[in-house]
Order: sequence, then structure tokens, then C-alpha cells
Amino acid sequence: MSKADLHMHSTASDGGYSPSELLLKCKEAGLSIISLTDHDTTEGIKEATEVGKTLGITVIPGVELSTKHRNKSVHMLGYQFDIDHPILQKELQAERQMRLERLYQMVARLNKVNVSITAEECLRHAKEGNVGRPHVAKVLVGKGYVQDVNEAFEKYLKTGRPGYVEKEKEWTPKEAIDLIHKAGGLAIVAHPVYYNLDEEIEKWIINDALDGVEVYHRDHDSDTVRHYEHLVAQWEKKANRHIYRTGGSDFHHETYGRNSEPLGKTTIPLPLAEKILQK
Repeated sequence: MSKADLHMHSTASDGGYSPSELLLKCKEAGLSIISLTDHDTTEGIKEATEVGKTLGITVIPGVELSTKHRNKSVHMLGYQFDIDHPILQKELQAERQMRLERLYQMVARLNKVNVSITAEECLRHAKEGNVGRPHVAKVLVGKGYVQDVNEAFEKYLKTGRPGYVEKEKEWTPKEAIDLIHKAGGLAIVAHPVYYNLDEEIEKWIINDALDGVEVYHRDHDSDTVRHYEHLVAQWEKKANRHIYRTGGSDFHHETYGRNSEPLGKTTIPLPLAEKILQK
């Protein structure tokens, strides 16, 4: 049976496989519609789309934008937008530069606590993608400072730890929604179970034209899915318009700690993915 997965990552951000390798994995998993949603970049989409054509897989342009709301990290997914839109690409390039500057600050802080790593080592893990804390974590694992990526975050990279550096500027959810809309896309709040912000999500739907909710996710159990299915139905009535329901595995790699669920385990019904395609 054909399946859809609208949330996954490649080496263009913090995933473990190139877009081409990832599409081959999708084919093995029986996926027919997917979206590559790398963090704050669209660099892998053209490659994924071309490979998808040869494999009979439809690739929906996607991105996962990092935002901050009341000092809490909130991720916003974008779908079916113009990946070459100049305003979008200008903002993503600024984000890329900010990430690079932040990397050098993180490395300097870690060096001060006798963790001997370099920015160049982290950039090699990032390859051509956006560099971030997961790449620093991989270097820490490789050099024996920690056993795995989760320990790297707990010991060195999460808020309050020696290597943590707050981003100089982060989009608000509304700014991310507006940016996705300017590029002609749909804005969907990712994995809402992480945030405990249901009232805020309702406001983003009613006041800021948020298009939908990631109801199905690797970390959403059956009770959580029912909870958000119920809320989306309520929010549709209040907004008097269709609210999209999306979902996916949030796949990075089979060995990346809590991100290790294999492709094909968390999927969504094809009609939900087709609604995104038809927008």
C-alpha cells in the first residue's frame, strides 16, 4: 500500500543521508508522496525532486523553520512554496550565516572547558548543509567526549550547558508563517506535543492564518493524535476554513537517538498529502 511521510531531513541540514540516498530509503519503505523538510534550508529539494521522478515518488517542497515564542522553541513547517522565492532565500541565507557565526562561538566556549574541537571538524559533518548543534554533537561523540548525541546535548549543548549559545535573532511564529505565505506556501505547526501551546496555536490559526497542524508524528501517541484531531475540528469551525492535517516520521537516521525511528513507521493517509499537493 502506498504511504506518505511529510517530515524528514537530509544532509542539507542535520539528517544522515543525502537527498538522493534518502529518496532510495523512501522507495524501500513504500512511500509514494514525501516532503523533504530540512531545517532552515531548501538546498536539498531540487535533488530530491529529480531523484523522486526516477523512482515514482512525488516530492512536495518543504522546510522546517526554527522560531521562538515566549522563550520556547517552536518549529514551523512550510509546504508547496516557491523554493526560489527571493525573500525566502534572502532570509534563509541570513539564517545560514547566523548559524556559522554561532558555531564559532560554541566551539570557543567548549575550548574554554577543555573540550578540544574545531569549527572545521563540525563543518565537515555538516557537509554542504546548514551547520548546527547536532553536527557539534557528532564531533563530540567521534572524539570520545560523550557516548552519543543525546549525551552531547545533555552535557554540553542544551540551554545552560557550557557550549550553548543562544541565537542572535530568531523568527517569531507569525514571522515564519508570513514568510512561508510570501513564498506561496502553507504554514503548519510541527509536533505540537512538544510545546503545550494549544491556546497559542488557536490564536495563530484565527489571527495569523496558520494553515494547519502536524497531527501525526513519531512522538504523538494515539491519545495525542485524537487530541489534535479533535482540536483541529474545533479550530476549523472557529476559523470557518479548512485546517490542514499533516504528519510524518521526522526521520534523520536510524542511529540518531530519539530521531532513529525508521522510515515507513509513521505515515499519513494519502488523501491528506494529496490535499497539500492540491492547495
